[in-house]
Amino acid sequence: MNSFRSCTSLLLISLGLAACASNPSNVPNPVISNNQNFSLSASTVSNNKVIQPIALLLPLQGPLANIGQSVKKGFLAAAEENGASPRIIILIDTSVESSIQAAYTAALAKNAQLIVGPLLKPEVQSIAGLQTRIPVLALNYLNSDISTPPELVQFGLSPIDEANQATRHAWQSGKRSALIITSNGNWGSQIGEAFVQQWQALGGTVVGQLELSENPADITKQMSHFLHFKPPHDRRSDFDVIFLASSPQIGRQVKPLLKFFYAGDITVYATASIYSGIPGSQRFDKDLNQIIFCAAPWSLANDRIEPNLYQQLKSASPERFSRNSKYYALGVDAFHIIQQLGRLNQSPQQTLQGTTGILSLNNQHRIVRQLPCAQFRHGNLVPID
Repeated sequence: MNSFRSCTSLLLISLGLAACASNPSNVPNPVISNNQNFSLSASTVSNNKVIQPIALLLPLQGPLANIGQSVKKGFLAAAEENGASPRIIILIDTSVESSIQAAYTAALAKNAQLIVGPLLKPEVQSIAGLQTRIPVLALNYLNSDISTPPELVQFGLSPIDEANQATRHAWQSGKRSALIITSNGNWGSQIGEAFVQQWQALGGTVVGQLELSENPADITKQMSHFLHFKPPHDRRSDFDVIFLASSPQIGRQVKPLLKFFYAGDITVYATASIYSGIPGSQRFDKDLNQIIFCAAPWSLANDRIEPNLYQQLKSASPERFSRNSKYYALGVDAFHIIQQLGRLNQSPQQTLQGTTGILSLNNQHRIVRQLPCAQFRHGNLVPID
């Protein structure tokens, strides 16, 4: 941890963390590009501390532009609202750079003293192999078998966090024997494995696993066989909880089938992927009734955390915000993490109430999220303890 603490000290020095009150309305709007630096006016703060540049590495064009732009807007809005010190933010568009190494080199060429990003796991792995000379807050996680450089802190929206939170909630509710149902493909397999590992680590038993067919027409037959259904209303009884990793569309098929095969009374936990995030979808979400999932506060429309930023970003683009609120939240929290990293590094017990969850930093340099949970009731989301 010594090298990590040294890195944190460098980060704190580069940020100049003495925060001073300012009026956000006086802070200029940061409009930045690869060829443009943005510096808050020194007149907006009382003690006029100078901060070295921060490079924000995000995909801003192409298929990931929606996500990258949402993270950018969240980060810059948090920086603008904070207005604590003069700072320079350099935006590097990773979608137009030839490689993540080229993006990193461009950041160094612009004298960046801190990097936030990149967003994709392979890019984070590439950054980890560069032996970077400056602190990096990556917006994704390395695989567990890859060693973490002391300069690198990892923060992201891993569905593994959601799976772990769901299993803990189920365990604390007295559940002990689980069925696991996942969508077809690598994503479903990975989340299913996370459910298994966490559930067994808690002491629970997994009595069956099902990977759903890509063909929706096959799912009814699969579910009947998986539940050992025998007409008129006999089915297996060796489980008291179901963990589900699927899209809303698949979930809306699975949950009614559980009821049809007389398993409708069994508690179902899911990851946040079960929720479309679209307000007004009550009519469709009635088919998800009673499913419990854990997610970022802003994904649950919890505007009590950073309420000014929530309303500001939502008002600017209501539809995009509804669909991408967790990515806006990722950007907001990334800004606050780089301010609070010194405190978080003191102990895993130090926490930060973020828009993506209650955040802490573990000994593997990973930001860990503790998430609130909610349940579908009559097609609406209801927060639960």
